[in-house]
Amino acid sequence: MFRLWTAKYEFIITILCVVQVMLKSLIMSLSPQTLLSAATRQRCVSKLKELPSLVVNDEKASESASVLVPLCVHEGQVCLLYTLRSSNLKNHSGQVSFPGGKADANETNIDTALRETEEEIGIPRDSVYIWGSMPRVQGRNKNLAINPIVGEIRNFDINKLRENPDEVEEVFLVPMQAFCDSSNHAHWVWKGMQLPMFLYGRHKIWGITGAITHMFLNCLLPENEFKGGFSRKKFELEELMNSKL
Repeated sequence: MFRLWTAKYEFIITILCVVQVMLKSLIMSLSPQTLLSAATRQRCVSKLKELPSLVVNDEKASESASVLVPLCVHEGQVCLLYTLRSSNLKNHSGQVSFPGGKADANETNIDTALRETEEEIGIPRDSVYIWGSMPRVQGRNKNLAINPIVGEIRNFDINKLRENPDEVEEVFLVPMQAFCDSSNHAHWVWKGMQLPMFLYGRHKIWGITGAITHMFLNCLLPENEFKGGFSRKKFELEELMNSKL
């Protein structure tokens, strides 16, 4: 009997050690030192260039907009920053988005993303280190093409954000560890296609913002950490459209 209990005890200890090693490996692979390193940045940018364009007909896109896909470090974790659009806005009010908006005349895609970010949440453009651009994404309005710009907010301090209440209701951060948790994965269906979305607390990251997030994370995160599981939970479009979060 003693030998049996000893064997069980040793087995449990072994399992706990394995779990501890796996957790340490996850923490290290998602640490700022790893994810924001020059090597990771170069690998990510290289993958971004290989992504397909999501604009059906670029010639019909008469208007251009840009969004910043903002990486930052908060409380020792690499996060993506999102805004909740003001309920006072005419379009997409109360929905999760990246900072961004339509381009002004003679403005580059990067300039648009940086200007809009500074106007919406008070992040100075000179504090954003640009990694690169993602392929254009078609907006709900087929006349609009959206240019996602990946940037790292250096020396990020959440207390220094200045939200423009006319455009932004809330700013929130999602750590990479949450993106790697499959219980936060879900999908919605559009024209027979399953499209990925993410859940974080009371927020739902879906639509164009969810698609951009999914494409970017596939380029940034290690394959063994960012896995599937999006088919487990399903949301109806009507449910998402009627939800303000």
